[in-house]
Amino acid sequence: MSSSATLGAALAVLSALCYAFASVAATKDARANGGRGTAVLLSVLLTAISSGVAWLFVGPPLPATSPQLWAGVGAFCLAGLLATVLGRVSFFRSIELAGAIETSLLRRLIPVFATVLATVVLGERLSAQIVAAFALIFAGIAIVWITAPPVAGGAEGAWGGAARTTGRVLAVVSAASYGGSYVARKLGIAGLPDPLLGTAIGACAGITFYCLAAPVSREFAAQLAAVRRRPTGWQLAAASGISIGQILLFFALVYAGVATVAIIASVEMFFAAWLAGVVFRTERRPGWTFTLASGLAFGGVAFLVLA
Repeated sequence: MSSSATLGAALAVLSALCYAFASVAATKDARANGGRGTAVLLSVLLTAISSGVAWLFVGPPLPATSPQLWAGVGAFCLAGLLATVLGRVSFFRSIELAGAIETSLLRRLIPVFATVLATVVLGERLSAQIVAAFALIFAGIAIVWITAPPVAGGAEGAWGGAARTTGRVLAVVSAASYGGSYVARKLGIAGLPDPLLGTAIGACAGITFYCLAAPVSREFAAQLAAVRRRPTGWQLAAASGISIGQILLFFALVYAGVATVAIIASVEMFFAAWLAGVVFRTERRPGWTFTLASGLAFGGVAFLVLA
């Protein structure tokens, strides 16, 4: 792996760590304050503001207007809509219909979709190194799911038959949307090689959609109304973690391929478990089985970064 690709992989690891911290912070808020739900759109606002301000101070000047530039802007907007709107909305709706266990399991398809789309759309090639890392990481994930499936966050199977099937389909749609957002970001960087500005554009696209949809959707209107309430400390921490994680993810895609970044991002669940169990102590400390699974996953990441 080249030095630039190694840097990209390292940034992807830091991004996964930030997302893991955000998930732990959101859980703490939900338990302490009832999880009023402002972190979703708050994270998008923080992402737009922080990346936009950073670009104003340290970002490169805008290139001359060209079809390539506008193609990059369009790709960044698409990435923002895929991740912020379609991926997130279908994910939460899937939980309602199919339950948290099945939805969370199908969510692990994100790097699979990202890798396939990167191969088809971008022409990326999978090296033996990437395949080996992929196998190690997903072996770890498989061990976790086989031995200790996650506890449902609500009434599993509250809806039956066709509704559950619809929920499963929506979970796959969510995974495909998040996977597609990786490829869209990479396309955007090709047209506009500025990760800070690209992050801001994607976030603004998501905010714009929320504002346009609010008059006709109670869900989006509730999200906008929630932002006007003062966030709790943990909500702000969760939103900040997501914001920093997304910016780091954009920078990772500048230096490394989509497959590499997406595969590394999947270890977020292991980071979150160790943060919750050891650092914040909001969950039980992971046992030996989870430690073995973590070792496989982190070994895959180390192999990808250092080999």
